[in-house]
Amino acid sequence: MTKVANPILSDIDLPQVQTIDTRRRIAQLTPQPRKSGLSFLAAEELPRWDALVETSPQCSLFCKSWWLKAACGEAQVLGYFESGQLVAGIPLHYSRHMGLRICCMPKHTQTLGVVIAPIEGKQVTVQSRETEILDIFAARLAQETVFVQAFHPACQNWLPFYWRGFTQTTHYTYVLDNLESTGRLWDGLAQVRRTNIRKAQKWNVRVKECSPETVYNASMQTFDRQKRNCPYSLDYFCRLYDAARANDAGICMAAEDGQGRVHAASFFVWDRNRGYYLVGGHHPDLATSGGHVLLMWNLIEFASTHTEVFDFEGSMHRPIEASFRSFGSKRVPYNLIAKFPRWLRIALSATRTTLL
Repeated sequence: MTKVANPILSDIDLPQVQTIDTRRRIAQLTPQPRKSGLSFLAAEELPRWDALVETSPQCSLFCKSWWLKAACGEAQVLGYFESGQLVAGIPLHYSRHMGLRICCMPKHTQTLGVVIAPIEGKQVTVQSRETEILDIFAARLAQETVFVQAFHPACQNWLPFYWRGFTQTTHYTYVLDNLESTGRLWDGLAQVRRTNIRKAQKWNVRVKECSPETVYNASMQTFDRQKRNCPYSLDYFCRLYDAARANDAGICMAAEDGQGRVHAASFFVWDRNRGYYLVGGHHPDLATSGGHVLLMWNLIEFASTHTEVFDFEGSMHRPIEASFRSFGSKRVPYNLIAKFPRWLRIALSATRTTLL
């Protein structure tokens, strides 16, 4: 009787290789080629992606699959494999704008960018390897009609994207590090901020955990004061909050007085490396109470027990920049990498529209 040629399967007769169970056994025992190159990750590969993010210098909760599912509706990650090992990847989010399918940033997501596994060796080895990997992604992403992403501050090398025709704009965020000493952080505050905090305390304003609806309403009040439409819905915001809470990575807090009035409220998210002041707002009639400053100080104290860096999550707007700077924070640059047709650039400029 004829036998299967594979020695591993030599005990299986060909006539028997007719059942589904036997075929499955053959597939399991036959060596499979190791995955290499670029490919979108399947759902069962996302745990490998999360493990890569956790160890990468570009580690950010915004790249975790649970955040991507909440912010984008699904986790689309373009991975790069070598001999079956996932060594790098980039989350991609697509939407439609002006009739075009564009690759852009999801709402309330500060940075994405290429995430690379730690590279060992001397500096020349690390830089060469990093450039090689980034160029592989740049070549693939150059095929997108429109691409706009903010890269993690740890990824300052955008040369491969420059070589492929992308543009770069420097953006800034403000951060507080060395959070273990709140006394040092207090001393670093501008005098006006310490005065604001003491004033709020005299008003009997207290900070406590609150619902996402409270934060959303406070945010809506800020947009109304600015005569702007809120760019996200309550359902979307609650989806982010629920995902963060489920992963022990988010909290809503509010500054409230003895009469139950909410002076300010915010949504704070964190991972082991960094915490982010993500969403916030305050009541326009209570802006002079100092409640929003007291709330920010309490968030900083909270962050000191949960993460290593407090990130104010921006901002490029002058009044907001001045406020964040007054907390003694330092300015940190990150890269906005973009590619889109010249006609679209002109149209966006004419309409003062941004894709970020």
